[in-house]
Amino acid sequence: MQKSFQPTERKLSDNYKYVSDIYNQLMEKVDYKFWAKYLSKIALLYVNKNASVLEVAAGNCCLAENLIKTFPDFLCSDISFSMLKQNKNHSLNKVCFDMKRIPLTKRFDVVICAFDSINYLMRKKDVMNFFLEIKNILTDRGIFLFDAALEKNSFKHQKYASKKGSFNGVTFNRQSIYLQSSRIHKNIFEITYPDGTKFREIHNQKIYPLEFYFEALEKADLYTVECFNAFTFRDCRATDLRAQFVVKRKI
Repeated sequence: MQKSFQPTERKLSDNYKYVSDIYNQLMEKVDYKFWAKYLSKIALLYVNKNASVLEVAAGNCCLAENLIKTFPDFLCSDISFSMLKQNKNHSLNKVCFDMKRIPLTKRFDVVICAFDSINYLMRKKDVMNFFLEIKNILTDRGIFLFDAALEKNSFKHQKYASKKGSFNGVTFNRQSIYLQSSRIHKNIFEITYPDGTKFREIHNQKIYPLEFYFEALEKADLYTVECFNAFTFRDCRATDLRAQFVVKRKI
């Protein structure tokens, strides 16, 4: 049975309204099963399979569909209602809210923020607000798992800046641009529907230096247990593509 939650009063920004229609095609090469296995392996070092799990920025919940096989007590959330409704699995509990203002009173043993979703927080202040929300929503012995895209990842994507495709009759063209001076990575989508209507969406990400996350976590009374080179168990370096953080509350 679907659980009901009180929505926030703040108007949400559905900036994936049109991209949600082509997202599955856009991410066709993502191995969600592998990603879920990696995160589960980390989580099970700290909690058991009865742990309550919240995924923020869950998107179309493809990762959640794999994680829930290990952690049945699972709640998916995202700021984009359009993304959430792309998932037709009615056994998944889903709720729409801004992860900078988590409107839940329940505390969770595990909170997950995957797929460099933290990079969509464009100001350091936003990241701090998010970490403070995490502190409030975690149980005393809970863990917070998040990954962050680093600058080398943006340089890599510059080599494959353009991508075209189609999905269910909807065609798209994506341009990827990294502005090194401002450390902003822009993904510009032009989407055309079968009736000829066209829409443009621009998604911006802020590529923070690796050390910033350690400093912000400390200020939010959280601490880094591990920081891995993503998808490995090797310590992350600033020159890696992506960092995987394992975080706990200070008690």
